[in-house]
Amino acid sequence: MGHQKNFTRIIAAIFQAVIDAIIFRLSFWLTVSFFMAGRITRTLTPEASTFFTGTMLAVFYFNSLYSFKTWLLWDEMKAVLKSSFLILLVVVLFLYSQKFEISRFMLSAGIIIFIPLCITSRYIFRRAAFALGILSTNIIILGAGRTGEIFAEKITDNPFTLGHVSGFLDDDESKQGLTVAGFKVRGTLEDFPVICAKERIDEAAVAISTASRSLLTHILDIVEFHVRQVHYIPDMYMLTTFSSSIRDVDGMPVISASQGLLNPVNRAVKSFADYTGALAALVILSPVMVYSALKVRKKYGGQIFSRQKRSGLDGHVFSLCKFRTSGRGKTGRRFRRSYIDEFPQLFNVLRGEMSIVGPKALTPEDMLHVYGEDTAQKISAVKPGITGFWQISLRENDKRICGEMNLYYIRNWSLWLDLVILIKTIFIILFRSRQ
Repeated sequence: MGHQKNFTRIIAAIFQAVIDAIIFRLSFWLTVSFFMAGRITRTLTPEASTFFTGTMLAVFYFNSLYSFKTWLLWDEMKAVLKSSFLILLVVVLFLYSQKFEISRFMLSAGIIIFIPLCITSRYIFRRAAFALGILSTNIIILGAGRTGEIFAEKITDNPFTLGHVSGFLDDDESKQGLTVAGFKVRGTLEDFPVICAKERIDEAAVAISTASRSLLTHILDIVEFHVRQVHYIPDMYMLTTFSSSIRDVDGMPVISASQGLLNPVNRAVKSFADYTGALAALVILSPVMVYSALKVRKKYGGQIFSRQKRSGLDGHVFSLCKFRTSGRGKTGRRFRRSYIDEFPQLFNVLRGEMSIVGPKALTPEDMLHVYGEDTAQKISAVKPGITGFWQISLRENDKRICGEMNLYYIRNWSLWLDLVILIKTIFIILFRSRQ
């Protein structure tokens, strides 16, 4: 069974590589041919074409894009982006060394076209593989507590992971036979070898947040040599740990932590991104905003904007700007469902009161009620956002985790994380309008 799965993964990787190569040649070479027809003084040889395609495949391979390791589409997207720009660099250097007179701008255009096509094809391939039961990864979760439950939900909600939860194991006798997140608690940790003998378990996820060092060693002794990979998952509600990376220092593993938005340099970068992003958004959305302002004035008369008190940076209160709406009438309801009423908050961003992405803007009273005094003080260390990690989680009313999610965002901030949140926000606006 294991050999069959390995063979299937190899075939799938080859198939994916063929798709990538086809898309690469179509987007890259057709773009160059279209823009540069009749102006290329030296024809690209078949050897050069093969070299470029081989470069793409090699870069993708060394960035693990044929091992199906990434669990989320955003991770796949990031890997494709990094690989594609490296490919572009290699191609430009090659053309320069061989003195091919081809516009570097056109080559860049080809790569820019290739990236979304490649990501889309990979998404479709993963979804098709999941639907057909190909490349599925059977995961058993050790620990049927809240952490394990959320992990099972994440796997179920993201088919891109190709993960299939085979159930839970837990030493708590009261949990035996229960159903958690739709999956059964199938026994204790000691039953792991027996279950692996009956069915093919590919990976194990340790979701016991209170596990001692001796217990983790015991678990490793049980699962070792039975699965190809073991995942250790911290408590979902302890996501306030700094983002970290593990490096090897002469045989000693060392965990290095960053500081996210607690770092002044990162704050400066985010502020620059906020101002430029808000200006660009206002230009793009100006027709919609002008139309909306006219509708509000015609419908309600008087002021176009409503102003609401919110707690901002360091607890300073500011006036959050929104289009004025009413609980009655189709216009206000349509504005709220499509989030158009929140567009004027871009002016708050330009005034330095808000960020495009950040913790949700709450009143001073709600800050204390939702977060508690200690957490509210930590979250107030950054500007609130128009959208954010909590807002897109679809768990806005779960006060138990909102503080941890916002602290996780603050301590793990990156421009890439902001981009992911923005893309998800746009998706929600377009396809999951607020009810």
